[in-house]
Amino acid sequence: MTREGTDAHYLHERQGLEAVLRPPVSYPTALKWVPKREQLIVSTRDGQLTSVDPILGTRIVAQDVGEAAVLDIHEDRKRYLIVARNGTWRVGELGGEVLHHGRHSFFGNIDAFFLGEYVVMLGDGAEKRMLLVLNGNDVRARVRLPSNVIAVPNGKSLLLARSTQAGLEVVKFGKNAHFSKILPTAHRLMRANERILGLTTTGLAVWTLQGGAPRSMRMPELTAGDVSADGRLIGLGTRHGAVALAHLDQIDKRVHPDLVKAFNHPVTGVAFSTRGRWLATGGDRLQIWTWEE
Repeated sequence: MTREGTDAHYLHERQGLEAVLRPPVSYPTALKWVPKREQLIVSTRDGQLTSVDPILGTRIVAQDVGEAAVLDIHEDRKRYLIVARNGTWRVGELGGEVLHHGRHSFFGNIDAFFLGEYVVMLGDGAEKRMLLVLNGNDVRARVRLPSNVIAVPNGKSLLLARSTQAGLEVVKFGKNAHFSKILPTAHRLMRANERILGLTTTGLAVWTLQGGAPRSMRMPELTAGDVSADGRLIGLGTRHGAVALAHLDQIDKRVHPDLVKAFNHPVTGVAFSTRGRWLATGGDRLQIWTWEE
């Protein structure tokens, strides 16, 4: 049976990436695949949380969650975490009730994720960068961080990382956590499975959790990225609405992936499904891709 272009919003392009699905979701601000499922959860600018199954379609799972800066899905595949730009956060059940909620004072560089039954939340405040560890609505830890530091789950514990002139510096979270006095770089750091990505206006750096020197590649105006679960592929998005797919072991060999124009707005999110079949990207709309190697 031939699919009509308006039927399930299917698209086809003769590129390394093949755009296969355009669900009816406008202005995504955060994307997260449900662990071990081919199910994508999308938060939109108007505060709607939508479940997208590439085969079965879309359904709304929550409304009025705020414009999400960060979205995470618990490994139990039932709970979501939203940290919104309007100063609120919530933990809720997908398609169910709100379990916990509160306010935060972060205005930028926000990140958050589940760590077992805890929620880790960090961001830049009025005068400092702070990390919070929450159990339900109770704050179990409140720690001031140096600028540009991110937190990374490591089993049941936490690592802290920052990019410096000497490479990525990684320390264990705790009372004795201490960073050197080496000046930080301008990389915007983000977690990507077992890697840390650093984005700048001119290119990309990729580190392992062991730190040290990165693989790097020149590509201007990057806004988002993700690494596949098997660590082989990296997906990227730019300020000009283009996306790209590259082999991670080739990005430091001056091999520049082909950019595919996808959106009329900056790319707001890039996310590989945990089973590695799909790549989701967001801009002024949502688009899901597959590829051939």
